Amino acid sequence: MKKPMNKHLITLEALADAAVAVELEEGVPDKESRAAAAKYHALVSDRLGEMRRAELARIAQPSRERRTIRPALLAMARDALVAEYARLKSAHPNLGFAHRKLAEITDDDLRTMLEDIYWMVERVS
Repeated sequence: MKKPMNKHLITLEALADAAVAVELEEGVPDKESRAAAAKYHALVSDRLGEMRRAELARIAQPSRERRTIRPALLAMARDALVAEYARLKSAHPNLGFAHRKLAEITDDDLRTMLEDIYWMVERVS
């Protein structure tokens, strides 16, 4: 978390600790103290939610449309797709993908993966 968020959380934790200390001093909670605690909890939850949403809005990237797969990949059979993946993998060893067992993914997923590789290579070059 970022420092401003930590500052707020430290303050909220201090308030919660103070509430526990008061509860221990004054004894068993009654109907009014439970209502006040529920109101305080709702206030804190709402405020933390606002802070999280503001942070996400600040850092979230706009959603992107899915890139279309180039016609050359669409025309390739599975063997050609696997060969192209092997060629790109050896030409760009720093690229990594979760799928190491290509037999377990569909042809369409393999095409999407190759399109992603092309996109990354073109972007870096």
